Amino acid sequence: MKKNTIVKVIKITLGVVAALIVVGSIGMAKLVTDGVFYQNKNNDTQGNSVKQLAKYGFDLDGFNATYKGEEISATAEDGNVVPATYFDMDSDKCVVLVHGAGGDRVATYPLAQQYIERGYDVIAFDDRGHGLNPDTKVTFGVNEQRDVKALVKYARETLGSSKVIVHGQSMGGEVTAVYASNVTPGTVEAADAVILDSPVPGMEYMIRSVIADDDPVEMESAMTSYLIETGKLYSDICYHVNWNKGDTIKVVANDQLPTLVFVSEKDTVCLPEKVEEVYENVGSEVKSIAYVDSAHIEGVIDDPAGYMEYVEDFLANAGL
Repeated sequence: MKKNTIVKVIKITLGVVAALIVVGSIGMAKLVTDGVFYQNKNNDTQGNSVKQLAKYGFDLDGFNATYKGEEISATAEDGNVVPATYFDMDSDKCVVLVHGAGGDRVATYPLAQQYIERGYDVIAFDDRGHGLNPDTKVTFGVNEQRDVKALVKYARETLGSSKVIVHGQSMGGEVTAVYASNVTPGTVEAADAVILDSPVPGMEYMIRSVIADDDPVEMESAMTSYLIETGKLYSDICYHVNWNKGDTIKVVANDQLPTLVFVSEKDTVCLPEKVEEVYENVGSEVKSIAYVDSAHIEGVIDDPAGYMEYVEDFLANAGL
């Protein structure tokens, strides 16, 4: 075989290999990204909340019989219509509750009950990709923050609330953190204070954790990093979602709202040291940290009175 023929064969072979690598990378990137964004496809998020509350021993039927919520909606800046339930206690203070991954607004009802019993108005809503929210993508706060802005604005302008607090749990804590880092204090969309209960420390962190099955070494492996980087690029180009904007630990440097962070000391989902790192990086001059001897977001279940004492002390110190 002549030398130039051999060179041509090598070039063709390398080209084919390169093409296969590119196509394979795009395919894997799409698989990772869609797996994240559409994680609740065929997942009964409404049913999940009911099952979880039953495990907690929470009397959901009794709650619904006692507190009659009103169905409301608000429209986010990108046109998404946010479905929510409003509990009217004839108060000038309103709390917007943000649930975690895999459930819906009903998952926050144990927390709602504590606020309602203390006279606060409450709004509980379905995150994007959950419940009845029409947007099916879960973006760890990047897009969900828009829904929170819309509801805070709704509370002020439609309900007439003079003080608004946003309280998120788990991924809802991350959503709340991203939201707080993207509003200007004193504007109609900015809450007067935010509370982060065991917030997810970051979008990329959790995806790495899922890919590596919580193995800390595998989380930083070359293969995991390859999947993450290709996924981030695909997400940015095809969905216009930048994962870095969902990095809780970093973005909270821009949070200028009074902020309370709950650390669940028995948490195996959002590790206490990661949640502490979120708190340490919060940019607000008014911030507090509270520790509860509970598993992930179960502080309000195990000791509701003690949990709410932390909340009320924080709000009082923040002038609310």
